[in-house]
Amino acid sequence: MFLFEPGSDRHLGRLCRYSTCPKGKPDCLVPGCGTIPFNKVVEGFQPNADIVASVADTMLYERGRGRLRSALDLPSVET
Repeated sequence: MFLFEPGSDRHLGRLCRYSTCPKGKPDCLVPGCGTIPFNKVVEGFQPNADIVASVADTMLYERGRGRLRSALDLPSVET
């Protein structure tokens, strides 16, 4: 799960999978990792510029506005 700064949509990192922060794992040694608790920084990762281009179509919650829609309202994918 990618984490973005509210308002600016600046990429902050990814949600960490460990139960404590910092966990003391090699992943935790990346500069900036854990500065925001449970925010994992992946060394060298730069998201594509258009990573949030379609986010308005799938946004479920927005800070300051609250719940926008339910995940049940999203179109289903048929295989």
